[in-house]
Amino acid sequence: MRRIIRVSLLAVVLLAAGVGVSPAGAVARADGTAHRYGEIVDYPLAFPVIGETLYWESFWEPRANDIHHAVDIVADKLTPVVAAASGTVAYVNWSTDPAVTNPQRCCNLVIHHDDGWETWYIHLNNDTPGTDDGQAWGIAPGIVPGVHVEAGDLIGWVGDSGNAEDTIPHLHMELFDPDGVAVDPFAALRATEGKPVCLVTRVSGIDKLQVSTTLLKSGSTGAEVRELQRFLTTFRREPGPVDGMFGPRTDGAVRAFQDERGLAVDGVVGSRTRGEIAVVKLLSDRSSVLGMTGRLLRPGIYGGDVRELQELLHVVGAAPGVADGYYGPLTAVAVAAFQTQQGLDPDGIVGDVTRSALMRALGLEPLVTCG
Repeated sequence: MRRIIRVSLLAVVLLAAGVGVSPAGAVARADGTAHRYGEIVDYPLAFPVIGETLYWESFWEPRANDIHHAVDIVADKLTPVVAAASGTVAYVNWSTDPAVTNPQRCCNLVIHHDDGWETWYIHLNNDTPGTDDGQAWGIAPGIVPGVHVEAGDLIGWVGDSGNAEDTIPHLHMELFDPDGVAVDPFAALRATEGKPVCLVTRVSGIDKLQVSTTLLKSGSTGAEVRELQRFLTTFRREPGPVDGMFGPRTDGAVRAFQDERGLAVDGVVGSRTRGEIAVVKLLSDRSSVLGMTGRLLRPGIYGGDVRELQELLHVVGAAPGVADGYYGPLTAVAVAAFQTQQGLDPDGIVGDVTRSALMRALGLEPLVTCG
């Protein structure tokens, strides 16, 4: 893996001027004032490109008509891009309407973080695999304005859309503080580069694959094969292009999935393999509550992970009330009841021990997406 990291022009200027930069890369600001435009910040981020990167560079590169206040991460087309922080999708192709895709402006999105910060993801893929035709869609299924995502969730794929058609494929990522000031995430990304993203990835758009009873195997074609390839790609297998053709690479990816999940390794997608796909999807849909990197859930908090917890408590026979995303008294009582049933301390708080017990009660196994 080859990475060439070019320190930002702003950092060079600051160092030359004698402005202190901490070992972590954050500009020292003893007076506690607001962030400055272009300041290198020590802000927690997941590295947004999952896979081999050729190089990445930062930051303030003067261009003919603007200032390039972003980090460019160069990687092959269709390399997965994940959310760098948890938040709500605010724009897809500069639209706030989930029903409007604006394919002519493909492919970019903006995430408003839960803490008020914001990241922009630009030049996502818009090409059919193996071409530069501008006829594809580089936003992951289910990623629309208003959807909440966790750090590490799949949001799209690297490409060269927009005004990057004449450049090498790359992700252009911008970071803004809660006041809307563009800052430099170079230090944060450098600190997290190469670290695995262990949150389980959500997957959608596999409805036909789940309900059909048709055997899929080498030589099969059609929409179900395309959904199978999308599923395998989401979980970082390598089925080749998502083209609906069950070829050797898709066969190899299916066999790897079967081996990992303890199934007969025959490359045939029948009822057992579909059932395991359904289990993985259930686990992925509940990743923010079942993932071992999730936050501590306790009374008084709100969030999508709380709603997922409430839904799962219903499944195991507890009664948390309405699944409204609020961790109120009824949810706390239901958690304590479940903990008592499992022989745990009934403190009404969901940490790793309670998460593990909930997974066992649901018959789920941890899904490893990083190694």
